[in-house]
Amino acid sequence: MRGSPHTAEPPVALESRRAAQLRPMLATIVEEPFDSPDHIFEVKWGGVRAIATVNDGHLRLQGRNLRDLTPLYPELSVLPKCLRAKSAVVDGEIIAWDGDALPSADLLRPRLLQPDQNVSRSRRSPIMYQVFDLLELDGISLTSRPLFERRNLLHEHLVSHRVVQASDFVQTDGIAFFEAVAAHHLEGVIAKDRWSPYLPGERSGAWQEIRASQADNFVVGGYSFGGGRPKEPIASLLLGTHKRGKLLFVGEVSVGCTKREAQLLLDLLTPLHTDTCPFPKTPAVPKLIHWCRPELACHVRYAQWHNNRLRFPLFVTPRPDVSAAECIQL
Repeated sequence: MRGSPHTAEPPVALESRRAAQLRPMLATIVEEPFDSPDHIFEVKWGGVRAIATVNDGHLRLQGRNLRDLTPLYPELSVLPKCLRAKSAVVDGEIIAWDGDALPSADLLRPRLLQPDQNVSRSRRSPIMYQVFDLLELDGISLTSRPLFERRNLLHEHLVSHRVVQASDFVQTDGIAFFEAVAAHHLEGVIAKDRWSPYLPGERSGAWQEIRASQADNFVVGGYSFGGGRPKEPIASLLLGTHKRGKLLFVGEVSVGCTKREAQLLLDLLTPLHTDTCPFPKTPAVPKLIHWCRPELACHVRYAQWHNNRLRFPLFVTPRPDVSAAECIQL
């Protein structure tokens, strides 16, 4: 019968379905670190942002662009057992450890180059899911509650594991924390207003990003090939960023990866081939170019900006988990 309670979808199922459409809250970029009793300060790890939905022992990991990341990180199948709840939605960052026990975006590359496949066990690097927010607990949304309440509940309900933990933070002393982060060559700090609600998909001043190193995501607008190395499928990527509604060309970066990884990158770019240059003005690049629809992001380190160009850029990894629309020069 229409409206019968026997056919109604359970509240937890309804909440979990809505959670599957949650986009993460984003931070604005500020230039200088600061101290504040109203903020907590966390490490900006430079990993893969992921919202995890747990429901009755099942896990779904979702990227910033709602892509299903679950097959890429089978180690995180332990997450449901780490939560003292039947269902929950958490936000965090997946990082890979290098030999010095420091996070390395480079080591995530094999998984990100194969976004729809499992990566063989032999090619996996040790990972950890640093969880920093609790958005839903047993069917109840927590997004309107202040951050400090959500963090307290997170620490109450999340049990630490070798690959899962609640991220650490400091209070008040943002400048000293930033200096320590910079000394360890980490990407930066996120300062969060302890009274702030969680605003899905919004870039809010309640969360502020202070960068200790120069690294960002850029749009791939095309790639060069040939260039004296005919066996290399890709020589360099043409990079762009959105500014005032236009895709600004910011330079090219050599692709320093193995032939196999270059071929996997080519597999991501080939479906995006187009005859049209995506930049308002065609860059003066004296090479053979395949233009691409500006839909794939990649992570790049660089020395500095100069005349709207990146100086000494270094390719790190493609970021199919990041929407190209989020690559913005503020």
